[in-house]
Amino acid sequence: AAAPPAPAPAPPPAPAPVPEIDLLDMMFDAPAPAPAPAGAAPAVDIFAAVPPPEPVAAPEPPAPVPAPAPAPAAPVEPADPFAASGLLGDVSEKALPNLMMADSKFEYNGQKMAPLPITTAEFGGNWGSCTATSPVSIVSSKVNCLAAFMDVCESIGAHKVEAIAATNEGICAGMVGGSALVLLHGKITPRAGGSCQVDATIKTTDNTMAGVLAMYLQNMMR
Repeated sequence: AAAPPAPAPAPPPAPAPVPEIDLLDMMFDAPAPAPAPAGAAPAVDIFAAVPPPEPVAAPEPPAPVPAPAPAPAAPVEPADPFAASGLLGDVSEKALPNLMMADSKFEYNGQKMAPLPITTAEFGGNWGSCTATSPVSIVSSKVNCLAAFMDVCESIGAHKVEAIAATNEGICAGMVGGSALVLLHGKITPRAGGSCQVDATIKTTDNTMAGVLAMYLQNMMR
């Protein structure tokens, strides 16, 4: 008789399902860490808040250095009111051109002498009508020639009428205040040492002004 068929083998058991992993549950369900053994150094949390450093006091600013005292100003010499007018007697020969400035003009009663452009004939015609006469005689080292005398007369406001080189004589004319006529005549005589004898005659129509002008002209030639 035939043998009975062998029984079919039993199927293998189904594998157990793999549990799903929840990352969030791992953070809370994980077992607590074991306590650190006694004497071990505590763990350092690098993310823990660091206390702010204690404020450091700012250093005190240095005391200001006192500014040095200003140097005393140099003394200013007072202006000489007589130097500009040419009335000083010890002015050198080189200062003679300064006498030709406008402020050296002769002034009488607030009126400065103005040049009177007339001819030699007109000068002679008015010579006799000027009744006030005042002479000037001086030895001068500044007025050392006829031209220098004419320049001085011009500087005080007179007009150069004529210079006669042959006789070393010169004549000039001016007007003060529009009414007082002034006629000047001078003769230059050279002397030893470079100086000259100046003999001048001043004729005007104002008796008082003649003497004042004579003194002024004499000071200008010193």
